[in-house]
Amino acid sequence: MEFVTTREELRTIYKTPRPTDGSIRKELKALDGHSRSFIGKSPFVLIGSSDGAGNADVTPKGDRPGFAAVLDEKTIAIPDRPGNNRLDTLENILLNPSVGLLFLIPGMNETLRVNGDA
Repeated sequence: MEFVTTREELRTIYKTPRPTDGSIRKELKALDGHSRSFIGKSPFVLIGSSDGAGNADVTPKGDRPGFAAVLDEKTIAIPDRPGNNRLDTLENILLNPSVGLLFLIPGMNETLRVNGDA
């Protein structure tokens, strides 16, 4: 079995997305009306983070729709709830503030990805 080890090798297998491709056109620099509405209807978000050494973790967070609040076009507040007290995400954020969020709405085939710093 051969393994892909460079970006160039990867791009020989997968085409480079064009600026007109849907996945590129949907990329935004700030939360728009649709994004805000989606977050307001979502009862569940997955938070991806990593520590200072690059060890990755994904944590589920959920509550009633609207539990995550959009404060402005670049800020989302996600409340902390009692859980297992592992604090993986919070500890990771102290070392590396970069996070990825994946908002889901049950029964909907659409998701919302948000990347940024905590």
